[in-house]
Amino acid sequence: MPAGVANIITGDGVAGAALVRSDVDKVAFTGSTAVGKDIQAALAGRGVGLTLELGGKSANIVFEDAALDQAVEGIVQGIFFNQGHVCCAGSRLLIQESVADEVTAKLWDRMRLLRVGDPLDKNTDVGAINSAEQLERIEALVAAGEDEGAVRRTIACDLPDRGWWFAPTIFTDVAPAHRIAVEEIFGPVVSVLTFRNQAEAIEKANNSAYGLAAGIWTDKGSKAFEVASALKAGVVWQNTYNKFDPTAGFGGYKESGFGREGGPAGLRPYLRVS
Repeated sequence: MPAGVANIITGDGVAGAALVRSDVDKVAFTGSTAVGKDIQAALAGRGVGLTLELGGKSANIVFEDAALDQAVEGIVQGIFFNQGHVCCAGSRLLIQESVADEVTAKLWDRMRLLRVGDPLDKNTDVGAINSAEQLERIEALVAAGEDEGAVRRTIACDLPDRGWWFAPTIFTDVAPAHRIAVEEIFGPVVSVLTFRNQAEAIEKANNSAYGLAAGIWTDKGSKAFEVASALKAGVVWQNTYNKFDPTAGFGGYKESGFGREGGPAGLRPYLRVS
């Protein structure tokens, strides 16, 4: 690669703010919605290209006709991968009422097998929280969930003395207005809501300020296409989660940002056609 094409600049928010306000032609930002809004304001009127991949509160929808054991593995991958430090984490689990108890029981049994510990150990499933500040936010939102009446279950496990840790947690009896169903937790915490039919599943999934990703679990292809076309999410997976193709565009709607990464749609913002 020619010199100057790739430059790595380390630092905190001050370094990022200075870079955004420098003489650049294009900014692609991945991070929080609040910082994304600050960047958009800083670039307003300057003619600088901008794409934003921001926060999410993605819905993982399980229908009664799904392969439930496969769905449980997808739920675990969707929320506990990388300790939930993933913008498109499936932190809102929507389960059809007829199978809600069964799926929740299977999920709890699977969660208790997760290994929490050293991220450098290949046998670890859930590693450390990335900062003390983030751990405080996770703890605050979990406390809010309990205060608002949701039922919390956290796996019992030994946590290392050094670092910041939060054991995988599930909330049931969650209402759509609860903070844990609305705000991005960015941690290993999943909130369970139920629905009666397809229309209610779509309504609850779209009841969010975010729109980054979603998952659909069903053995009926026609249902998957109908639901996917109605969801306000940039990426929708069927019977899988967190699978990416570099040739396909990835990005969100609403407060999850705008623009795309990957594929022709991801290259276009870097070009100026005269």
